[in-house]
This record gives sequence, structure tokens and C-alpha cells, in this order.
Amino acid sequence: MNLSFFIGPILGGIIGLITNGIAIRMLFRPLEAIKVFGLTLPFTPGLIPKEKPRIAKSLGNVVANNLLNENVIKNGLLSKEVDDKIANAVNGLIAKKSTSEETLRELFYSFSGDQRGEQIITEVSTKIVDFSYERMVKMELGPLLSEIAVTEIVSNLQGSMFAMLINGNLISSAKVKMSEIIERMVVEKGEGILGNIIEKEGNNLLGKRLCDLYNEYEDRIPEFVTWIISSYHQLIEKNIGSLINALNLSKLVEDQINGYDVLTFEKMILEIMHKELSAIVWLGGLLGCIMGLVMSFV
Repeated sequence: MNLSFFIGPILGGIIGLITNGIAIRMLFRPLEAIKVFGLTLPFTPGLIPKEKPRIAKSLGNVVANNLLNENVIKNGLLSKEVDDKIANAVNGLIAKKSTSEETLRELFYSFSGDQRGEQIITEVSTKIVDFSYERMVKMELGPLLSEIAVTEIVSNLQGSMFAMLINGNLISSAKVKMSEIIERMVVEKGEGILGNIIEKEGNNLLGKRLCDLYNEYEDRIPEFVTWIISSYHQLIEKNIGSLINALNLSKLVEDQINGYDVLTFEKMILEIMHKELSAIVWLGGLLGCIMGLVMSFV
């Protein structure tokens, strides 16, 4: 057997392995530019260290625009799996607290802290009062309530000695005067009245024990869970765009990658592409072997 026939493929395979191995190595090495007589040697530093800022920027754009864009994140946050997790968490918490002597206020404070919890309650109460007062003023309750009140008064006076004194002009005048009084009371005292009502009812609710609330509203728990999920969906739909813009995912990824030193970045890439890079090395050996075999026939 002529051994020289195998020399070409063997040498070609070895050369292919070595050259591809060196080429891949040169992606990361050297880490710094090498200068000789003030001139930078070609291919120094390696391609990855040299192009790291550009790679970081490109990866940031890919992540923000394709992998984790607004639609992808929104679909993930609003998926049925997330809804089920929220429902399970809420139902689990309710079941756990169904026999608790703890009040609703104490439960809320356990999450927020006493000072912050009181601040949140005050802020929410103020917003409810402001919203209700604004709506009440716009409803123009004066004409509505005066109409009801005067009609009821006239009805009650029918058959009495005062019935003969009642006429159309008196009724119209009474409605106008009463309407003005009611409107003035709404403007001047409505906000304070609403504030007292909200404060009283809020304290009554927050002071109730969890076990009592569970017994009172047990049949409405599914409705409450549905409301929680619906509110969560509305919150995400309304704020996801501004949240993503505030996060600036592209810049976040870019800064994170630029924050890694070259060795750490190299390790990350090798962990991701170890099999692929090894395959390229062996493919170089195979192609070198094939070329050597071809040359043996030339």
C-alpha cells in the first residue's frame, strides 16, 4: 500500500483543524492591541474585544426591537398562565386568612408598613372625595332634589288647610329658592360631608376582621378575583408602553454588556456557542482532509 496516498489528506486535515482553531481563537485574542515600533499589528486586538461596543449596541437593539419588544412583553404579562398564577395567589391568600382575627388594616400595613400604609389610605381617600365631589357638582343636584322635595311637600299638604294657599307661582318660586339653597350647600359643604362619609366607611371596612369579611363575602370571592385580574390587565395595557420607554431596554442591555470585561464576555459567548465553534474547527479539519485527498489524485 502506498502510504504517500494518505499523507495529503492527513496533512490537509491537520492544517484545517489548526487554521480554524487559530481563527476562532483570534476572535478573542489578543485582548489588547500589540504595537511594534509604534505601529499596531493587524488583527490586534481580537475581533470581539475590538468590536465589543458595536456588538453590545447591536445586541441591545435586537433585544429591544425583536426579542423583548412591547408586544412580546405585553403578551407574556397578559397570558393565561400569568392570570392563573394571580388567581391562585389571591385564592391562596384568602384561604390562608379566612380564619384570621387580623383586621384588614393590619393586613394592609403588613405589606406597606404603618406609616406608608396610612399615607396611601389618606391619598386614596382624598382622590375618592375629590372625584365624587366633582361629579356631584356637575350633576346639578339643586333642580333635581328641589323638584322631588317640593312635589313631596305639595303631596303631603293636600287635604290640609294650607292646600288652598298653594298655586303654580308659589310652587315654582319654592323650587327655584330650594334649588339655590341645595346648590350652595353642595358647593360649600359637599366636600366636607363626603370626606366624613368616606372616612367613616373606610375606617369601618379597614377595622373588620378578615374572618368576618370572609364569612360575609365568601360567595363573592370569584367575582373579587376576576376584578383583581381585570384591574391588572388594565394597569398593564395602560402603562406598558411608558414603562418600556422608561426602562430603555436597548441601552440597558448595551450598558450591561459593556460593563463586562473581555474575559467574562468571552466566557459567555463560549458557553452559548461551544458546540457550534467546535463544529467549525472539526469542519475545517474535514475540508482540509478532503482537499488533501483531491490533491493526491492530481
